[in-house]
Amino acid sequence: PDDRANFFSNSFTAHPMFNHPATCRLRRHALTSSAAMCGAGQTLSLLAFFCLISISGCSKEKLSDIANKVQTQGESLVKESKKMTDALVETAKEPLNASGHMTIKSAEPIEINKAVVKMHVIGDGRKNSLQITSYSPGVAHTSVPAVFIHSTTSIESVALLAGKSVPCNVFIEPKSGAPIARNEVGRPVAVTFGSMNMQDKTITATIEPCTLIGSDDQPLKIDGGDIVAFVEGAE
Repeated sequence: PDDRANFFSNSFTAHPMFNHPATCRLRRHALTSSAAMCGAGQTLSLLAFFCLISISGCSKEKLSDIANKVQTQGESLVKESKKMTDALVETAKEPLNASGHMTIKSAEPIEINKAVVKMHVIGDGRKNSLQITSYSPGVAHTSVPAVFIHSTTSIESVALLAGKSVPCNVFIEPKSGAPIARNEVGRPVAVTFGSMNMQDKTITATIEPCTLIGSDDQPLKIDGGDIVAFVEGAE
C-alpha cells in the first residue's frame, strides 16, 4: 500500500499540465486560489484516500478504483490551477492607451500617435526634470515629426501636475529635413495639465499658443496643442 500511495503522489506531480511554465511561475498563488475554489472537502478527500490505503488491506480491484478517483481529482485540481494562472497572466496586459497621442495646431497640423511623459526625480534638494516626448525615452533614433518638451520643477510626480501650469521649453521637428523650431530663450511656453487617468496611466495636457523660432531663424506659429501622454513609471 505504501508503494501504491507513492505512485499516486508521483503520477499527480508528474502530470504535464502541472509542469506548464506559466503554472510553475505562479504555482503557489494559483494552487492556493484553486484549492479554495475546489473546496476544502476535495483536499480532505485526497488525504482520506491515502490514509485508507495505508491502514487497511485492499483488493487489487479496490486499489485500482481508488487510484482512478485520486487521478481524476488530481487532474481536476491541475485544470483549475491552470485556469487561475491564465487569468492572472491576462491581468498583466499593458493598458490600451499606452502609446498616447498629441496634436500640434499649426498651418500644417502635426498629428503624432505617441506621447510619453516622465518625471525624473533628482533629489538632494535639486529640481526634478519633466519630459514629454513623441517617442519612447532612450530610443536611438526618433521618427518625424518629433516633439520634445522639457521643464525643471519642484513637483515630484506626474500625478501631482494635475491642474497646474508649468513653463516649458518646446522643441518641434515638423517634418524630415525641416529646421528644428524652439521657443526663444527666456520665453518658456506654458503647458497646463489636466487630471490623470489612473486606470489607463495617462494624463492630459494643453500647450498654449506661441511662436517658435526655427534653426533657420524663421518663425513657426503654433495655435496651441493637445496631449494625452502615457505616464512612464506609473503603478
